[in-house]
Amino acid sequence: MQVTATGAANQQQTRTANSVLGKDDFLKLLVTQLRYQDPLQPVEDREFIAQLAQFSSLEQMYNLSNTMEEFLSYTLLESQLARASSLVGKEVQVYNPSTGEQVQGVVEAVRLFDGVCKLVIDGQMYDLYNLQEVRGTSK
Repeated sequence: MQVTATGAANQQQTRTANSVLGKDDFLKLLVTQLRYQDPLQPVEDREFIAQLAQFSSLEQMYNLSNTMEEFLSYTLLESQLARASSLVGKEVQVYNPSTGEQVQGVVEAVRLFDGVCKLVIDGQMYDLYNLQEVRGTSK
């Protein structure tokens, strides 16, 4: 959904509406509700406490989601490092996307570069996910 608004200088601005409300949106709605409530009929305590509990729940779910994302990221990286380090000293074949050729050689080392595990073969780095074949221990 797109919303078009006309500004003071008669310029049109188009904004795409976000389909997911976040914790900041919820807090803004809560503050707006409190600001514009009827002073003769204020929000009941129970209703206000329920809204605060919902906000607290939302905050905790958001934090849990972020923690799980970080955990999964570290777990994936640890798995890649374990897999790559087991290849040190073994003869492998990797695909080199820059030349379109397969490169064969012995894995000399493993490096972590920009969050990606790289295999060092003959002094050159190749991404672990370009690994095509493991032949075993080199001679």
